[in-house]
Amino acid sequence: MQEVARHFPRTQARSAPITPNDLSSLLLAHGSMTLEFYAPRGVDKQTPHSKDEIYIIASGHGWFRSGEERFSIKEGDALFVPAGVEHRFEDVSDSFETWVIFYGPEGGEKG
Repeated sequence: MQEVARHFPRTQARSAPITPNDLSSLLLAHGSMTLEFYAPRGVDKQTPHSKDEIYIIASGHGWFRSGEERFSIKEGDALFVPAGVEHRFEDVSDSFETWVIFYGPEGGEKG
């Protein structure tokens, strides 16, 4: 099968079904990488992940906590979280949405 470029409009991502036993919608799986869309409402119940991840905030604002660190986030911000690191979103606006990219080997990249 020939590889082709793909486009993922946010409007389409919003209507994608939540992946069973997950908190986000899986939009693409390619090699070790997955592209997901996440819009937590209320308490963010995610647990540490087995792969490195990048969040790109699509809309809204709120707070991001990792360990003792807590900082303000808003549309356009990007976050990196190494595999296994506890983290969550807190006090997010009703319009909060984020793209999530998981990649690399289980346990994360080293170095």
